[in-house]
Amino acid sequence: MLQLTQLRKSYQGQVVLDIPSLLLDPAIYWIQGANGSGKSTFLKIIAGMVPFEGDISLRGSSLRNSPLAYRQHIGWAAAEPLYPPFMTGIDLVTLYQRIRKVPQKETYQLIERFNVGNFIKGQAAAYSAGMTKRLSLLLAFMGEPSLIILDEPLTTLDANSFTLISDLILETWQKKGTSFLMSSHQELDTNLLHAQKVLTVINQSIVQ
Repeated sequence: MLQLTQLRKSYQGQVVLDIPSLLLDPAIYWIQGANGSGKSTFLKIIAGMVPFEGDISLRGSSLRNSPLAYRQHIGWAAAEPLYPPFMTGIDLVTLYQRIRKVPQKETYQLIERFNVGNFIKGQAAAYSAGMTKRLSLLLAFMGEPSLIILDEPLTTLDANSFTLISDLILETWQKKGTSFLMSSHQELDTNLLHAQKVLTVINQSIVQ
């Protein structure tokens, strides 16, 4: 259960987000809004990446009072991920593996599932946009996050990767009960998350 209380975010005196109260039960959520409407800001706040007023709690952990415990529940993938160019994909995977205490077997399975084995040992500077995106999605799924936040998860992905991430989202929700918050400026594609209850939770009354 994700709970937002008196959440408010301003840039240069301009309020861009004002959410007095919002309670999200475990589910898959599709957040739709125009470019510049505040979707990415909203997700970054929930991921604990940018400062804000108010508080957010997940599974009893408060981002304001227990930020480390809160962030342990979160998996995050940016719309346009950037990594230090000198680092390799395997460096990043190993780092996440240690922080989240991910078993080696699970790590290998994700590397195979996301089909990154052919480039993961190379430096991030040499990755295409699609390679970087797949790596970011892999990192978001590592460990046992209660909530996985995916900003524009389908951009730069080819058809095979599109199918893979769709299937993995459903599988992770059905087997582990992991919730998802996903954003896009596009309407939900009917090929994604078929036969699932998908909720649009942000509209112009929240994202301005």
